[in-house]
Amino acid sequence: MEYFKELLTKPTLFQEERKLDMNFIPEELPHRDKEISLLSQLFLSLITKPNSISRKILITGKTGIGKTVTVKVFGSILQKIAKERNIVIKYVHINCRKERTSYKALIKIIRILNENFPKRGYSPQDLLEIITDFLNQQDVHILIVLDELNYLINKGEDLIYSLTRVNDDSIDTQERISIIGIVRDISCLNNLDYSTVSSLQRNIIKFSNYSKEQIFDILKYRAYLSLKENVISNDLIKMVVESIHVNGDIRNGLNILWKATKIAEGKNLQHINSECVRLGSQELMPFSTLDVLKYMSSQKLFFLLAIIMGFKKKIEINISFADILRRYQIICENYGLHPRSNSQLWNYLQEFKREGIILIEILGEKIRGRKASIQIPEVDLLKLEKIVVEILQSKGLSV
Repeated sequence: MEYFKELLTKPTLFQEERKLDMNFIPEELPHRDKEISLLSQLFLSLITKPNSISRKILITGKTGIGKTVTVKVFGSILQKIAKERNIVIKYVHINCRKERTSYKALIKIIRILNENFPKRGYSPQDLLEIITDFLNQQDVHILIVLDELNYLINKGEDLIYSLTRVNDDSIDTQERISIIGIVRDISCLNNLDYSTVSSLQRNIIKFSNYSKEQIFDILKYRAYLSLKENVISNDLIKMVVESIHVNGDIRNGLNILWKATKIAEGKNLQHINSECVRLGSQELMPFSTLDVLKYMSSQKLFFLLAIIMGFKKKIEINISFADILRRYQIICENYGLHPRSNSQLWNYLQEFKREGIILIEILGEKIRGRKASIQIPEVDLLKLEKIVVEILQSKGLSV
């Protein structure tokens, strides 16, 4: 109790700490006006001629460059304009990494329309029919955002097809479902059928990477919103920019600003100094990696733990698939796990590669005795191991 009393009496350098959180949606988005303007043009017909046409848009670009926040800001603008004209437009944002099945995604959609709807007892086709019936009966249009759409491909291909074609099957002429898909790489659509791909590829918005100057503007704006006046200088913001501009992930910059401020507070400083920024930048874990780990299954996390432990025991920068399998077997024995098959573990490796966690060099393509050399990019292994263990513990597992 005394600890809290002491902390509560200390002055803070924050004006509004929450505005450095990566989930905070600011009123202004520096350097994304062009994209919001383009989205407004594409969706204008939803306002001028309600339900006469639907839109299917695909947004691409690397992680951390504002795709999600831009779409959320646009969704808020669209709903506000619609409300002023007595048009009902619902907005639902689905993280497909989290809602990885058609059923989960449809439940998320239907809960926006009816928050008391039961979670069980319906098939995906039933849910889709309930959604379309509700939209028609209540005269509602819905904008469905499928963020990280690639996680639904293969597992939820039927849903993507159904959502993109649902208006085609309607008896009346009312078109009530519009879609925005967000992906890092458009090549993930290659696994979809031709008609689905063609409907999604009619309107593609490619988000470009931020320049150094643009990253500076964004971080300065967020510092202005979240920190007290004169807590951080422009030179120190430029120092943060230098540490993240190669990767370009704004979320990492926000995290450094937050950490540096906390460090300054811990030292009872009135301003952030360069040492605070340096310490805040140390052992930085990319947010794209954290996002992946957060929604990973326990079995995949244990397999990743085997890879990490393998690297900790070796001097070389590469490790073989066979070495990883041996360490995975040991982990399974130690924790009483039923080991996955080699084919499933190979699939895990391919998923780790797609998610940017590892690099793979294939040395042999035979189904039996597959050979590969695995490498983890420049990430602090101890930090990565700590995060994996913490996530497993949060799932109730003793590690």
